Amino acid sequence: MTLSTSSPSGVVSARTVLMKVNDGEKLLFESEDFSRKGRELAANPRAAMTIYWKEVHRQVALTGRAEVLPDEVSDERWRLRGRPNQAASAATREGATIASLAEELELHDKVDALAGSPGDIPRPESYRAYGLYPDVIEFWEGSDTRLHRRVLYEKTPAGAWQWRRLQP
Repeated sequence: MTLSTSSPSGVVSARTVLMKVNDGEKLLFESEDFSRKGRELAANPRAAMTIYWKEVHRQVALTGRAEVLPDEVSDERWRLRGRPNQAASAATREGATIASLAEELELHDKVDALAGSPGDIPRPESYRAYGLYPDVIEFWEGSDTRLHRRVLYEKTPAGAWQWRRLQP
């Protein structure tokens, strides 16, 4: 899915992330505190997610509040990661500048060594599970006639969902 965040000054950024869990209340994804998305969510917890299925002409767009989930959730998500992914997260700083090809190759060697080492790889303190709690969800169904079907759900202050159809 595409996750969109913004800086405190309103500069928007988007990237593709894996949605790990949708429990009906929140959509779960993972990141590092110091990554661009982690810094932006710390400064402005409003975010948007878009899930698009080109083959079937469907899209779901959600906006809401993103928050860091409890450490127990981050610990569980970390345990479920494959060892190469754990090693890459533990040995690198997501989004940090790499000064040279030699430094990049050194990072690869560091990740490979950590992945091949015995014992558990501890979860870095900066590795977090996040939950997006949507308050707006739009379902879009494409049509060859351009008369797309759109339905918008909005959460009321009381927590109920109201819906309405939108013109294409």
